[in-house]
Amino acid sequence: MSYAIIKNNTYYDSVTLMVITSEITKIPGVGEASVCMGTELNKEMLVASGLSNPDTENATTNDLIIAFETNDSSVKDDVLKTVDELLKKKKHSSGAGGATFAAPISLKTGLSEEPDTNLAIISVPGRYAFIEAQKALLSGLNVMLFSDNVSLEEEKLLKTYAVKKGLLMMGPDCGTSIINNKGLCFANEIRKGNIGIVGATGTGIQEVTVLIDQFGGGITQAIGVGGRDLSSEIGGIMMLNVLESLENDKETEIILLLSKQPSQSVADKIITAAENCGKTVVICFMGYSEAVTNSKNVFFVPTLEEAAMKALELTGIKPDMKPEDLSFSEDLAKKLSSEQKYVKGLFCGGTLCSEAKYIFNNYLAETSNGKAIDDTLTKGHTFLDLGDDKYTMGKPHPMIDPTIRNGKIAEEAKNKETAAIILDFVIGHGAHDDPASVALKSIQEAKAASPNMVIIAYVCGTEKDFQGLQKQKDILTSAGVIIADSNAQAARIAAEVIRRKNYEFK
Repeated sequence: MSYAIIKNNTYYDSVTLMVITSEITKIPGVGEASVCMGTELNKEMLVASGLSNPDTENATTNDLIIAFETNDSSVKDDVLKTVDELLKKKKHSSGAGGATFAAPISLKTGLSEEPDTNLAIISVPGRYAFIEAQKALLSGLNVMLFSDNVSLEEEKLLKTYAVKKGLLMMGPDCGTSIINNKGLCFANEIRKGNIGIVGATGTGIQEVTVLIDQFGGGITQAIGVGGRDLSSEIGGIMMLNVLESLENDKETEIILLLSKQPSQSVADKIITAAENCGKTVVICFMGYSEAVTNSKNVFFVPTLEEAAMKALELTGIKPDMKPEDLSFSEDLAKKLSSEQKYVKGLFCGGTLCSEAKYIFNNYLAETSNGKAIDDTLTKGHTFLDLGDDKYTMGKPHPMIDPTIRNGKIAEEAKNKETAAIILDFVIGHGAHDDPASVALKSIQEAKAASPNMVIIAYVCGTEKDFQGLQKQKDILTSAGVIIADSNAQAARIAAEVIRRKNYEFK
């Protein structure tokens, strides 16, 4: 039986509602569930999940929908009580001396209460995001726009105006920044240093910063600009702007630029700006195929791991890295059956997925055992970004709620052709408070279904993150998971297992 409760004229941001959805699905007896605003997209998702009814169909974009299914009518009260408690926590926050106050319901109200504010983080449905970002910029605020579904035309207008006014316009769809040692949205606890980062990739920034921190380095700023900033339509507006700002920042000595494969014309523009910069610049454009050569102050690297290592080297830090020994993979390969021949990468982080896919393909190509990569779960080597919109529509991102990824782990273990599974666990601000523990049951089920299948995991985070880096690793190790030191190494381990396995069965 499904229930739907509508709270008229009650607005909450999408991140808050995703977290609440995650919490109510933990209530015994609750099946499918969604706490969302009554947007057309959300209502379509309710139809697809079987939670729609005339009340949800008539809800407006200003109405809050609490929809769930259960076979136990007594659970309804538990769900509503939990939702109310979580919404009240959101509505009130601690002030000085432990006092509580109602959160402002508009930008104007917030600025009247905190007139010295200079940054707005915006997470609203896409149809409102442009308007709210515009209001913030007009009020002289820097903007971090977490929302997506903003048009390219709107993005360009916002960024052009921001540059004109000397403001940051991070996003849309910007999930990570670290400003003055404060992590925003998804970010890790990173020590202060002399490396400044600009990234059109969220988990890319996270991976590079945690590796820099791990080997004793630190950062000045890490500014996310949104995944489309280096598209031909946007032209790298914000990356170029932040590059100039970091060039003028006295604390920044090395600048690191990160992106997935950019438009060729924009890549040329960024490279020219870097070469004209008065500081040393490291560029990592993953998948960028044009021939590039290092210049007097610009160094090109193909992966996030190499980006972090090069930046550290240029600051005078020599990472204490032992020579990589993957010989243990031979024993793992020997235990696989002749049917087990494919790797399945199940990722929460999109850029981590892209990096692993790039490294895996190149590694096997070099050993003449390369395989075409399929982006479905039907055949071949598969690397999935489970944070992609096609998996998360109407559901929390897997970094917030790993349920969707946990289900894929068990599913792939039942596939007789699966030789190895690669997993990423991203911790820090915004992420699930214990992702390794909630994956444990699925990993144990996978091991029981396929005892010789290899499971490799990388935990992206630092010991200063509240989840605890070593704690997460220990939980996974206890389940027989192989822990990699970097996302790139996880891909190399998997590739080496396949390389040796192919050799064994020639």
